[in-house]
Amino acid sequence: MTAINNQDNAIEKFCNQAIERRLGDISGLPEKLVEYVWLVYREFISSYLDILRQSERKPADWMPETLSIDAELTDGMRHFFSDYQHITREFYRLNQKMEQLQETGKERHLNLYRDMIDNILEGNHRQAKPGDGYESTG
Repeated sequence: MTAINNQDNAIEKFCNQAIERRLGDISGLPEKLVEYVWLVYREFISSYLDILRQSERKPADWMPETLSIDAELTDGMRHFFSDYQHITREFYRLNQKMEQLQETGKERHLNLYRDMIDNILEGNHRQAKPGDGYESTG
């Protein structure tokens, strides 16, 4: 297995863990929303690892054994004048919207629930890249 495959596997594992810790089980959500959550988390965690490597002076192929997201480091990412800033803001926005969606409850307010999902997906105006598994709604 190559170093890139190892990194991809580690990032996928970190994404699984972060999504589960933050959002719980998302498998029952609409497919496009699940794909969007994965896209945002994958971009964020990849960016976070880049910043972590730089701050700890680690080589580009270094991967931690476990990943805990440091709020201070993450907050600092929102102030970079680069893609990190946009990725981190989208990560925060998604988490906030997903919390609101979970509080709404599908069973109690189905129409509101669907409208909230549409609102979350409308926030993604990027074009899907090959391998993303997500097509932009915008």
